[in-house]
Amino acid sequence: IPFLSIKMVSALEEENTVLIEKISSDYTKKFCNSIGFGLSKESAMNFSFSENKQIFEKRKGFQSINKELLASKIADSVIYNCGYKLGLSGDEGIKEFMNYYLSVDKENKKIIN
Repeated sequence: IPFLSIKMVSALEEENTVLIEKISSDYTKKFCNSIGFGLSKESAMNFSFSENKQIFEKRKGFQSINKELLASKIADSVIYNCGYKLGLSGDEGIKEFMNYYLSVDKENKKIIN
């Protein structure tokens, strides 16, 4: 039985990793395209955040996703793909964007509740 529970945990972790990758990729495309079209960082963040939430919130596992891990993955991807347009780069840029993403997530939770 211990092997079964380890396999189940491993499957859940893998499922979360795949979901995090999908959300991150989708978010990055929306965010970087929005920046490319001339939206401000705040507008691009709000647009991408709300669009992704609508797409993924009904997916199994979305509510239990590690938000910090998701924010880290998104920040890394955004900074790599379009961080130069925001004047953000490297570890400091990733950290700044991650914190900004988490603050928007927190604010959106306050609005909903």
